[in-house]
Amino acid sequence: MVRCLSVENALREIEAIERLVSPYKYSAYEAARVLQILKDLKEALNKMDKEKIKQIMEDFSSLENAAASYRGYRFVEEALQHAKKLHEELNKIVSN
Repeated sequence: MVRCLSVENALREIEAIERLVSPYKYSAYEAARVLQILKDLKEALNKMDKEKIKQIMEDFSSLENAAASYRGYRFVEEALQHAKKLHEELNKIVSN
């Protein structure tokens, strides 16, 4: 039950990040990269491939660090808040 709830919560956070970032996918390489990582993450969640989820978490963390140069933009701050919640949910999934 916890796993299903965590997956649902993770998917909600993914959707929130996608909504915030997708308007910038053609103007910023990082935005396009985030969207591709989120797409890969959704596929890994559907398959419950914990190793792939862990790998994607690492990739996503490096992008979070890259987003530091964009801090101050409201949509980036919101996306980073959702990314933090997403990371918490993914930790629950891979630790079960």
